[in-house]
Amino acid sequence: MSYTLQLWEKPADWPWPATKAEADAQFERVFATPPPGQNPRFLVWGRALQERYPEAMDVWLDGSEEGVTEDATLGFGINTRTEHWEDAFEFAWAQATRLGLNLYDPQSGVHYLGNGDVPEEPDLQLKRAEQARKAGDDATAWAGYRAHAARGNLHALYAMGRALRFGTMGQRRHFDLAAALQLLGAHDAPTRQDAQAFYERFPVEAKGRIQTLMARLKSASGSMLLTVVDGERKAVDDAYVHNEQMLLYTRKRIEAADGMKAAASMGHELAAFYTALESVIGWEEPSYENARYWCQRAVDWDHEPAKRLLALMHERGWGGPVDIAEAAKWNAAARDQWQQEQKLRQAKEEAESPGGLSLAPMAPSAPATAPVVWTGSVLRDLVGWFAREGNPHAAFYMGTLDEHGRDGGLVNLAQARDWYAQAAEAGHADGTYNLGVAIENGTGGPRDKQVAKALFMLANTRGTTMRVDDLKIAPHEQGPVRSLVAALREPGRLRAVLREKGLQAGAGGIGAPPKGAAGAAVAAGVGAAAAAGLSGTDWGRAGGAPTPPAAAASPQSPPPGRARGQLAQDDGEDDGDRMPERDRSYQRTTFSLHLGHLALLIGAANVVLLILFFKEGASFRTGMAVMGLIAAFGAWRTGRDFDWPPAARAAVAVVAAIPMVGMAVSVWMLFRSFRGRE
Repeated sequence: MSYTLQLWEKPADWPWPATKAEADAQFERVFATPPPGQNPRFLVWGRALQERYPEAMDVWLDGSEEGVTEDATLGFGINTRTEHWEDAFEFAWAQATRLGLNLYDPQSGVHYLGNGDVPEEPDLQLKRAEQARKAGDDATAWAGYRAHAARGNLHALYAMGRALRFGTMGQRRHFDLAAALQLLGAHDAPTRQDAQAFYERFPVEAKGRIQTLMARLKSASGSMLLTVVDGERKAVDDAYVHNEQMLLYTRKRIEAADGMKAAASMGHELAAFYTALESVIGWEEPSYENARYWCQRAVDWDHEPAKRLLALMHERGWGGPVDIAEAAKWNAAARDQWQQEQKLRQAKEEAESPGGLSLAPMAPSAPATAPVVWTGSVLRDLVGWFAREGNPHAAFYMGTLDEHGRDGGLVNLAQARDWYAQAAEAGHADGTYNLGVAIENGTGGPRDKQVAKALFMLANTRGTTMRVDDLKIAPHEQGPVRSLVAALREPGRLRAVLREKGLQAGAGGIGAPPKGAAGAAVAAGVGAAAAAGLSGTDWGRAGGAPTPPAAAASPQSPPPGRARGQLAQDDGEDDGDRMPERDRSYQRTTFSLHLGHLALLIGAANVVLLILFFKEGASFRTGMAVMGLIAAFGAWRTGRDFDWPPAARAAVAVVAAIPMVGMAVSVWMLFRSFRGRE
């Protein structure tokens, strides 16, 4: 018994049929039109089928009679009594699609078109991809949808859009591309309504991007369409990687943070997680509500660390109300996801190992961490969580807090040095510089001038905002220092090099409480936190960053970093006038008496000194000019302590030189300087 089919080719200038009626009409026209000659694709197709399933070929003339292949259509039959006749049919269809040929089944009246469509049964061409998706084989499902989308199949385009919208089939979200593919692939009233509703949720500028993207996709055909899709997806991933690296270069921090937020808006879960941190440390006034918002987005996009952080936010009331039930829910979700990832990783290792035996050590059921002390400062505790996760920006920020005892914490130079080392190892430019200062001065641990010089050179290449211009490397030091730079810049090697040279922080390193009464209070806090069994601290990343430093609870204070507006002014500016000394580090608000302060004292007592020491006339005018110049010098020199750009320092210096007005400016600047001592 034979199952007969007709093979035919659509002329290149004809559109692909969208309905059964159109397919029937085209087939009749092709059948009634004499071809110009033999169709070589018929022979290629027939020989491939005969070679693969010779027993199933019931009707096939091998081309010895040329007239057969000179017909406009080619009829053939598959013997249904053979064991693999259904596989032969699937193979015949696949080969026809590969060659751009169409199959017509006269028994059922179904057309299997060369672009992958089946007008009579629109879901038939995607059945294998759908079956693979339901079976959990995301790779096969995605490959199937891609193959049919390249042939212009609307159902496949829509399915790809849905996958990129919801992050299914193992794909990362890309909202612009998802909207464009859904609009292009909408093939009936429900899909059109869904695609349009999703599109309307975008702001005006995003709608413009989507329309441009749709035009590009429409103009592309075949593999070019997939090239456009892959290019758009790669652009977002590349933007995330690029901005992640730029964040380490302090002079590009604001530009990188904006780029990271743009990637997060596209649905990139890692970018959203970074943006949550930037909402806290990227501005003069942290926004914990924004941090919770972006953390929630990363959770919605199935980022496991974000689930643990969101649980802690609900538990501690960071950025919103306390909700213990929500905290428990997200803690459990994070734990389940982590365990599932461990099982998948172990299964992969077993599959890749000889004899199916995993050579990797067995992972624990959940990572173990030491108890964490909560200081009561949202800023310190939240940033400390990111730092323990290994985030270099958070580690650098924690270093500045511990170095200067800010935001309710005690000064702990050993902890600060360890935080700087963690940030420097990840490539953070200013963290590398501050670590060099600590090692040069012996702050928080042993000192080593040569290693410090290597760190300063490394910080300079990484784009630190601190000026490094007086290293004074002797000729005999150049070789060793360059070798140290090469060793320190190797990924993951910096702290190992410091340990080898005995330069790790002292006994009061990260996680060790301060000595004395403060240490006793912290130790008591550790016991209380452990006894409380806080869900957000029960577990974390095994072998991750160190435990956060302990500190006494205190009211929240703003972060020590400069405001973004100030950073924007400094961007691209030569720092020569702002940072001439290498040992200034990041201690912008720490008071240190210098000649500028003495000059400001003279400027503040301007009128009194003029009356006491100068007579009316030319002597008085000369004294007024001298006093004005002294006050101007004091304002210029002290303005550098405030990290002002040269233009601002010059303007204040001019005002300080004006009698009476300069007195007020001098008093204000002295008051601000003395406040840095607190």
